[in-house]
Amino acid sequence: MRIIKHFLLSLIALLLLPCCDDTEYEYASLRAYFHFSPVTAAPKTLYPALTSPGQWCSVSVNATSFIFKAMDGQTDTYPINAVDQYHSRIWVSGLLIGTPSVLPIGSTDFAPICYDLVCPNCRENDAVTRALRLGEAGTDYAECTRCQRRYGLNEQGMVTAGAVEHERNISLYRYRCSYANNTFVVQN
Repeated sequence: MRIIKHFLLSLIALLLLPCCDDTEYEYASLRAYFHFSPVTAAPKTLYPALTSPGQWCSVSVNATSFIFKAMDGQTDTYPINAVDQYHSRIWVSGLLIGTPSVLPIGSTDFAPICYDLVCPNCRENDAVTRALRLGEAGTDYAECTRCQRRYGLNEQGMVTAGAVEHERNISLYRYRCSYANNTFVVQN
């Protein structure tokens, strides 16, 4: 009886252990916050990225403006006002916002997705916060000019080219986001 009890306790303990060390979660554990309204103020970049499958744009900021860049080279700038300054921006290297052209596994609609613009492998392996470069129009990837990794935006931000053997190839940092009533919010 005692042997069976120890066996069952050992079995339960084994089942509670994680199956592997390289578990990646859907959303990053990094803090992120961005609030932008009205979305229609960026008609060439952000609005299509949130409403049209296969469209993506990057978001960065300078001292006076938000800068939105689409994959086709179009750019929108929007001045930072007092309300925008009240809503602080938190991210590592900018944002990559869009709607995948392929439905993610388990999803029934084309909901917007938000990734950090930083290369996660350069950040994790070398402490370098290099921003990714968006692919050309009609492509769904972003790539790092430093480590040469290419990330598939339709493949949940996984490394699709340039993976380094015997090294952990980390997917893009994904943040929780929502788009409703002409307002886009990233909150992680």
